[in-house]
Amino acid sequence: MEADRARPGRAEHIAALPGPTVLGLDSPAALAVARDAVGWAAAHTAYVAQPTPERPAGAVVATAAADPWKGRPVRILDVGR
Repeated sequence: MEADRARPGRAEHIAALPGPTVLGLDSPAALAVARDAVGWAAAHTAYVAQPTPERPAGAVVATAAADPWKGRPVRILDVGR
């Protein structure tokens, strides 16, 4: 969704792909976002990348801005190149 701010329409293209799942902000995610001073997009990314019973390895996050996540425990699919 953050990519759609910079390039309107991009989110529709990604959502139309057969594999991606858009993970919403549930109550625990909203609380994690509220504590993060960096902003909601970065906090939501870090939150969904954490392991859960449904996603034992955490989510893989598609992003056009992969560089800030280098060396962090977030599995990234770089769609910016």
